Amino acid sequence: MLDTAQTLVTWEDTKAWIGRALSVPEGGGVDAVEAGTIRRRLEVLEFGCPLHYDEKAAKEAGYKGIFAPYTMLQTYSGSANWQPGQPTLWRRNQPDFTMRAQVEQGEIPQPGTHGFATDVEIEYFQPLYLGDRVSVGERRLLNVNPKRTSVGDGAFLTWESRFCNQCGDLVGVARTSQYVYVPNPRREGEPVSEEQGGAKAASASGAGTNVPEWGTDPRSDWSSQLFFEDVKEGDDLPKVAFPITIQRLVMEAGANRDFNGIHHNREIARSHGAPDMFCNNFFLQGMWERSVREYIGLRGIIRKIGPLRMRIFNPAGDTVLVKGNVLRKFRQDGQNLVELKMWSENSRGISVGPGPVLVTLPSR
Repeated sequence: MLDTAQTLVTWEDTKAWIGRALSVPEGGGVDAVEAGTIRRRLEVLEFGCPLHYDEKAAKEAGYKGIFAPYTMLQTYSGSANWQPGQPTLWRRNQPDFTMRAQVEQGEIPQPGTHGFATDVEIEYFQPLYLGDRVSVGERRLLNVNPKRTSVGDGAFLTWESRFCNQCGDLVGVARTSQYVYVPNPRREGEPVSEEQGGAKAASASGAGTNVPEWGTDPRSDWSSQLFFEDVKEGDDLPKVAFPITIQRLVMEAGANRDFNGIHHNREIARSHGAPDMFCNNFFLQGMWERSVREYIGLRGIIRKIGPLRMRIFNPAGDTVLVKGNVLRKFRQDGQNLVELKMWSENSRGISVGPGPVLVTLPSR
């Protein structure tokens, strides 16, 4: 939950911060890239790519060694929730109480009380290898778009963050949006919303999707490689299904250090207007990464994910089915580029996307 002590703040006050360079924590992410945190991330996604755990395989594919999944960039840049010398964060013993990390300097005024991510676009420039540390070198507010939705009255805020490693090299640029709002009051017995961030729950092409109850077995044989010459526009990617259980959401919270109660606590999620606890955007990005990596093989490179929108909630008790196809293939600056069109579905329709993923592939 967001800090909203300033009850007289308006969205015009927030807009005054557009374009300013915002303060970022000193010292970068609290943890260096290491094998244990990578393993816990792979475990949640059932992502068996040897680039992320097998030194020999990573080097044979042209990398310096083991590196973190691309979608862990924001995980490793996070600051500590608590550090020695700070006061306690847990000031109440009520079961649904959620601690908040210490507020960073430069927190901008926002009249909303609740929030969740809605849009993601991340461009990747180089991997994060074991021992690397990543920090947000620069962060700016790009846009504030006030809007009332079915879950409440608020605004879409769009941010740009530039991520650097310990050498000062740029490793990624993220443009992310969140919906910050005051929830609509709910009457007893009133159904919860199926919208996320104002997008309609199902489109004509995605309503009433049949999704499997079982998950898709991960790729186990990584010996074959997809080449640029093998790809045809219109080709479908294999579908990958991710059943969402409470246990899996808890494991995901631990793996990505996103402890917002909306992702593992039913009552908190419903107080935000969601039907149940639901997948965070890191989980959804990771689903796309596994699906794409299993398609492009070890020597393919993921360059960019998004822009994509989280359209409806992906709650516990449902299954997220990731689909995709080849939108186009082209050569530019000596690179073999393939643009994929990706999306996710659940039993209620299209839940994420469609959105692009840009990859490069080797030639034969």
